[in-house]
Amino acid sequence: MNNWADKLINKLNLDGAFVYLVDDPDGLCFEPHIAAFFNDKQAILVDDADPLVLRLSFEQWHKVSSTTALLIRIVDEHTQPVPYDIAQSARKVSFNLAEICSEIDGHALRQIPALFYQTVVDAIQVYRPGKLTPQASTDFILRHVYKIAPEVIQTHVDVVRLLIRKHYIGIEMPLHFEQRLITLLTLNPVLRDWDFAALVPNKSLFFAFLQQQWAFYISSLRPQTQVRNTLFNRDELVVPFDDADIRLLIDNLFADGVLLPIVLEVHDLPAGHWAALGIQTPDSNAKFERCKRLLSQIKAVFEVIDASLLSQEFWAEQSHSLGVLNALFYQLTTDDAEPFELESVKHDITQLNSSVDAIFESWLLTNFGALQTLPTVKVPVMVHKVPAWLANKVANNKKVCLLVLDGLGARQWPLLRNLLQTRASILVEEHSCFAWVPTITSISRQALFSGKRPFAFADSLLTTSKEESLWRDFWADHGLARHQVLYAKKAEQLNQEEWQNLIHPSGLKVAGIVINFIDDQMHGMKAGMAGLNKMVELWLQQWGFIEKIEALLSQGFEIVLTADHGSQEALGVGGISDGVKAETRGERVRIYNTQNTQLSTATTRAETMVVWPGPSFGLPQNCFPILAKGSQAFKPKGENVVGHGGISLHEVVVPLAVITSKPIQYE
Repeated sequence: MNNWADKLINKLNLDGAFVYLVDDPDGLCFEPHIAAFFNDKQAILVDDADPLVLRLSFEQWHKVSSTTALLIRIVDEHTQPVPYDIAQSARKVSFNLAEICSEIDGHALRQIPALFYQTVVDAIQVYRPGKLTPQASTDFILRHVYKIAPEVIQTHVDVVRLLIRKHYIGIEMPLHFEQRLITLLTLNPVLRDWDFAALVPNKSLFFAFLQQQWAFYISSLRPQTQVRNTLFNRDELVVPFDDADIRLLIDNLFADGVLLPIVLEVHDLPAGHWAALGIQTPDSNAKFERCKRLLSQIKAVFEVIDASLLSQEFWAEQSHSLGVLNALFYQLTTDDAEPFELESVKHDITQLNSSVDAIFESWLLTNFGALQTLPTVKVPVMVHKVPAWLANKVANNKKVCLLVLDGLGARQWPLLRNLLQTRASILVEEHSCFAWVPTITSISRQALFSGKRPFAFADSLLTTSKEESLWRDFWADHGLARHQVLYAKKAEQLNQEEWQNLIHPSGLKVAGIVINFIDDQMHGMKAGMAGLNKMVELWLQQWGFIEKIEALLSQGFEIVLTADHGSQEALGVGGISDGVKAETRGERVRIYNTQNTQLSTATTRAETMVVWPGPSFGLPQNCFPILAKGSQAFKPKGENVVGHGGISLHEVVVPLAVITSKPIQYE
């Protein structure tokens, strides 16, 4: 039941070509029940403060719609002026947070995403707490939304379970609630030695701490092994790794590559000891065993999949896990396992990739429109939200570098992560982000650098020639001078000295740097994804990727590393005979300028194609794509390619990592 949402919905009549100005400062339009209602009615929601975007959206809607409503979300009418003619034709309605839950403090409620409001309302109806103070409201939400009751966290086991659950399973908690949790945990004298201020908000610091604690644990089993802990106030083992629940979680962390095995000359633990999973010796087949464990874990997830649980968070997690699994398998050789064992695992991974892509494809066709307007909680959901997120960092006096590896997918990210993990002074927070569809460079990368949806740069949709000006225009709108903003591409051509000179100017506040190597290697790659990974792994070493990262950090940059799209290994199913109808002829996508040509082409081979509703999903009015399904390509039959443009999981969901220097006190 969504009684509160239904009250707001009933203010609207979406059965016609009506225009509404929705006063919605609290983001209620994004609550799933309301968003689903808008989607069912095919209503167009405009959520952009840029008057040009508003004008373009209105004009496009006016040209083509006779039955569909247009909703213009207003956060602040003083900073979001609506053109007079649009305002005059619109009906004004208010979506007010006070109508939802008067018992909870408004400030606390505003901190959480709208999809959790119903959880709060339900809990209020069950427990009847009465009018709550701001602090009590925060505690109530902490308990009922984030399922954390600080008063029952009394032991080291409780703390470790909480932190692994938060940072690995993925509780994206707004800063307001993290600070309250830190305060409550710090009050417990039993836990006084824990540095909660560092470990609660910072995922990378916590896993660095856990890695060091694992070394302590192995040392306790092998007294001759000596290590020193620097993330805990005392040099001792505090994580109870032998606890059954924690052992299960630790197994997953090693399989996923979040924790790395301790390298030893000999394995002298008792036979069958569970900690062997976190030890690597010269004669062990740790990579193959890790690959099998990770494969088993992911297969278990999809064997009992509940469609109602699918979300952007779920797909971000699965993209990461599958990326690690695939990358790990590409590194296996006959030194790691027998050929028949490798072939069996390869078959299972191929089948898993295919079935996951089919589920993801169906989900994305239903949910891509709603993804575009989801607000940023911790990290952006889609690439066009990245610049605004960076702008908040700059407003807080951070110096940021957006480092874009064109074509970097979840299957290549582990190669970069492995290098970054070799530097104790570097912290990495791993997330994911959704690219734009079609997943081609000109569309998704322009969205990434402009902060706009593609219909707003229709005149340059199929070229990257305006990318730099879009990037500079965004920052000019946020008050930065030209000399404070850097844009560069083809950065893989720079040696270390040239790289240093590029990022050296002291006045820089924002850098946007594109590395094209992966995308350039992808096209024409005949050895498949495994061949691409081998090429990327070699290049990372030869180019000095880690040295380039360290140079950025030494200049004071916080690095946000991401991609405009990923990639898919695909098999040709035959070209499309469409004459000169297509505007672009990618391996995985065709774009037409009329819906008639799109549909007439699609009917020729419907079983291999996805008809993508371009204008309904944020593309310009004359943009109607056809996408290759699954792992197929519009190439000669049987030809193996690595490409992009479609909607497979690893084309659409790309890595998003925040790279920083480790605080001095933790080195």
